[in-house]
Amino acid sequence: MATKIKCTARRMAGQAGHEHISHLWWDRVDDSGKTTESGNCTREQMVAYIEENGKESVWCPDRNPQIKGAWVHVHSNGYIKYVQTVADGRKTDNLLSLPQK
Repeated sequence: MATKIKCTARRMAGQAGHEHISHLWWDRVDDSGKTTESGNCTREQMVAYIEENGKESVWCPDRNPQIKGAWVHVHSNGYIKYVQTVADGRKTDNLLSLPQK
């Protein structure tokens, strides 16, 4: 059974952009939707996880539960790598819509 990481909360450091997400809280969810593990990690750890496991390994729900969530991809601003959701080929703000911790 495949599992995916679902982002559930965030912590910001500094300003409000995606590159300022410092930590992400997550649930590991199996195909049936059951949470098998929960935890948190730094931005750098999440970047490494996605780079190792692929662009369809981490997702984030939409703030509207009727809309499908978006995959979390790794991006770079030329200085640091950061995470941001991508839906239908365009960058979205799903991660910034998560509750803050």
